[in-house]
Amino acid sequence: MARPRGNGKKREMQERKKTGGGKLIGYIRVSTAGQGTNGHSLAGQEARLRAIAEQEGFDLIDVVADVESGAKERDALADVQRRIMAGEAQGIIFPKIDRLGRSMIHLLKLVQWAEQEGVDLLATDEGWQVRDGQKADKMLPFRLAMAEVELERIRDRTREGLRAAREKGVRLGRPPLNVALEEQAAKLRREGRTLQEIADMFNAAGHRTAQDREYKTMTVYRMINRVDPAANPEGGLPGKALAAVGV
Repeated sequence: MARPRGNGKKREMQERKKTGGGKLIGYIRVSTAGQGTNGHSLAGQEARLRAIAEQEGFDLIDVVADVESGAKERDALADVQRRIMAGEAQGIIFPKIDRLGRSMIHLLKLVQWAEQEGVDLLATDEGWQVRDGQKADKMLPFRLAMAEVELERIRDRTREGLRAAREKGVRLGRPPLNVALEEQAAKLRREGRTLQEIADMFNAAGHRTAQDREYKTMTVYRMINRVDPAANPEGGLPGKALAAVGV
């Protein structure tokens, strides 16, 4: 008999609630690094977050701030999301819904994430936005509808741009694979280097993947498989192979 859809997701949510239930993480955006460490505005916002969290019956376990002008914008918010998924808290509390996302489209994605994962979103100024995986603010769907329209416009412009590029003969798609680097990875693997060592060497040398990311063990494994599968350990699926020989 087939298992009902959604059971796995529900179990994940229940597991997170065991450790994160009744807890919120505060999130604030500030304009300068100084405000992020000792600004009066930050202290006032934090006090407001704590008061509303207590009023709603939640423990505020931490308050983090993103610096708007920082080079890595929204790193703190991404970290809050990771912490919630790890079971530290069941939701985010913040001053205003329109200050949560860096744009309406970003806000749309955050709300979709909260709905899918059963994460609570509480604004001190507007109240609950998402509660138990459901939109709670009657105005929120209207705000998000605007974001949906803008997102579709961006998609249309992207499709038009790609069509125009093809008509001009521009070759589209991923950058070509670095065959020389793949062969180097296979050679190092045959010499006894671990996948982690090879990844570290490539990253230290300044190499980047086709997606402009750092090299990971699984990326190196796939590179080697393309040019010399015999250099990789036996065992079938990569996950089993990696576990068998170490990374």
